[in-house]
Amino acid sequence: MNYKRIFCLFGLAILLAPLAVATVPISSPITDDEEPIGWWTETTVDRNQNKIGDMVELHIDNPIFLDEANTLPLIIDFHYTPGQDDIDMLERNVDYEHQFILHGIDALAGRVPVTELLTLRELPGVVMIELDGILTIANADARAGHGVDMTFEETGYDGSGATVAIIDTGLDGNHTSLDDQDDDPATNDPKILGFYDAVNNAGNTNGTDFPYDDQGHGSHCGGTTAGTGAPDYVHVGMAPQAHLVGVKVLDAGGSGSFAGVMAGMQWTIDTMHKYNTKAASMSLGGPGAIEWTSSEEDSVNRQGNEMVRAGIALFIAAGNNGVSAQIGTPGSAEDAITVGALDKNTAIAVYSSQGPTEEGRIKPNLAYMGSSIMSVEANSGDQYTGMSGTSMATPGAAGVGALMLQANPNLSPFDMRNIMQETATYRQCHYMGANEPCLDDAIPKNRQNNVYGHGHVNSLEAVLEAAEYQQQWTFNSNISLTVTNSLNMNGHVHLGPGDSIEVQLNQAIDSVQWMSNDLRDSWSYVHSYEEGNSVVLEYADIVEELENLPGTTLEGNHTLSMRGLLGTTSSPLISIDIMLGENTGPVDTSSESSNVVLYGSIIAAIMLAIILLAVVLKGDYKNEMALNNNDEEVPVDAEIVE
Repeated sequence: MNYKRIFCLFGLAILLAPLAVATVPISSPITDDEEPIGWWTETTVDRNQNKIGDMVELHIDNPIFLDEANTLPLIIDFHYTPGQDDIDMLERNVDYEHQFILHGIDALAGRVPVTELLTLRELPGVVMIELDGILTIANADARAGHGVDMTFEETGYDGSGATVAIIDTGLDGNHTSLDDQDDDPATNDPKILGFYDAVNNAGNTNGTDFPYDDQGHGSHCGGTTAGTGAPDYVHVGMAPQAHLVGVKVLDAGGSGSFAGVMAGMQWTIDTMHKYNTKAASMSLGGPGAIEWTSSEEDSVNRQGNEMVRAGIALFIAAGNNGVSAQIGTPGSAEDAITVGALDKNTAIAVYSSQGPTEEGRIKPNLAYMGSSIMSVEANSGDQYTGMSGTSMATPGAAGVGALMLQANPNLSPFDMRNIMQETATYRQCHYMGANEPCLDDAIPKNRQNNVYGHGHVNSLEAVLEAAEYQQQWTFNSNISLTVTNSLNMNGHVHLGPGDSIEVQLNQAIDSVQWMSNDLRDSWSYVHSYEEGNSVVLEYADIVEELENLPGTTLEGNHTLSMRGLLGTTSSPLISIDIMLGENTGPVDTSSESSNVVLYGSIIAAIMLAIILLAVVLKGDYKNEMALNNNDEEVPVDAEIVE
């Protein structure tokens, strides 16, 4: 009887629960009578809803925007059209420097001290504070918009020690932004480490062809990734001290076959350990229906996935078709990092292709600025030009990847993709009204859609996350290491038997670690370091480590990373380019004993030859004496008979 009663009560509770929930009042946002609900109430411009736009918070201390008075250029949004009274109010309360009244969007434009932002947001009529961004055709926009300049400032990372392959129309090896690392013609430190021409010289796979670009597209991409910006340093790339590898797979008309493209991709895999290539930028795609209906099993897609599995993070352009379901070969490759393009205001560009792929997979993965990007103009010597497209966005994202690899050489391609995705700023499909809404917008806490992917790339967040990823130490910018060795003409530390790398520390620390930048290597301690402000890494220790890496040639160029550890923190990594001299090999005493054996063998052989010669000469002498003494000669036959 009790069981029946409990069962009935349980059933009654189930029936009454919806009614009870329905009686709970739904909370609504508290609003001021003079501040109606508008676009600013729920917007990804201000995800934490504190009335200070996310871009303001991102660049609050960025020298690109700050002036000497520590003021930021702002767009101050009102819920009505502001006028002179509002200008006067701002000047009285927050030291506002007026520039424009923007009637069309109900806003004022001007500069306000950083210290007054909290006061500004509380003033009557103000509903949102936005950053007044930069609208010029230069890479400085992309660097500022994605926090690359802040990365330089806070970490010191500039791409050193990383190599990115540009798989495109080639690279202009004579342009001042791409010809060398230090922009000093008196030195020999090429930025482009190797060049393979799958179009006009496919048989030469040793990478020694001089880099050229008969179309211009690839050089523009290479400059965006790692150009030094010489001679005036206005249009600096994302990772200006990274190295490049040129892979020409498209001809002077900008087209190439699937086979030629895949040959270049395979060459990149084959030489990845030679050049330390861990990232590649590929701004190309199939035209028309070939791209729209491509399958995951297409040959180029498969080759792309293989590149990633081999250890190369592959950044591929989403394409420039501008509507849904048009991301195909090779951007639809599952493991690739597919990049969409943003305008300078961080909204999606009208031309940027959107997913899903033919299999229904959400693409792109990320979005990066690609409109009016100023970079290398091929075959001009030192000029720059503006281009737009997902082709321009892709090498920018790859440059951020190079900064991440400098911060942590152990990152796998999947690590890089996941970190960049998780640190990106999510954008709904209809962000800033640049695109129509989509079903994904209605999903709470959604993290990816077919317009922006995971969103707007944030360089500083990605690099800091990379620095601490799967590490036992947190990032500590207060510790610094400096190499004190003299560099050779190639910008390398030349090492031979008995030599060492000498590094100065700005403070005493607990220990020092080093590793080759080869993905197959791992961190080793410098055991000679005990305490003090200097550390020495011996040639013999380097050789002993490198000789255990399969297929590695000891003699030649290598890149090492080193870090200092203090408590639970790690210094920023420093990258060291070294050149191991001729006749390098493991250094031990066995070489001396080998020489003794060799010399002993030679002497023994000479002595044996002398003895044999003496025996022969002695025999000849006896025969000659016998022939000359005919009277005493006994016939041989007589002896036999007798």
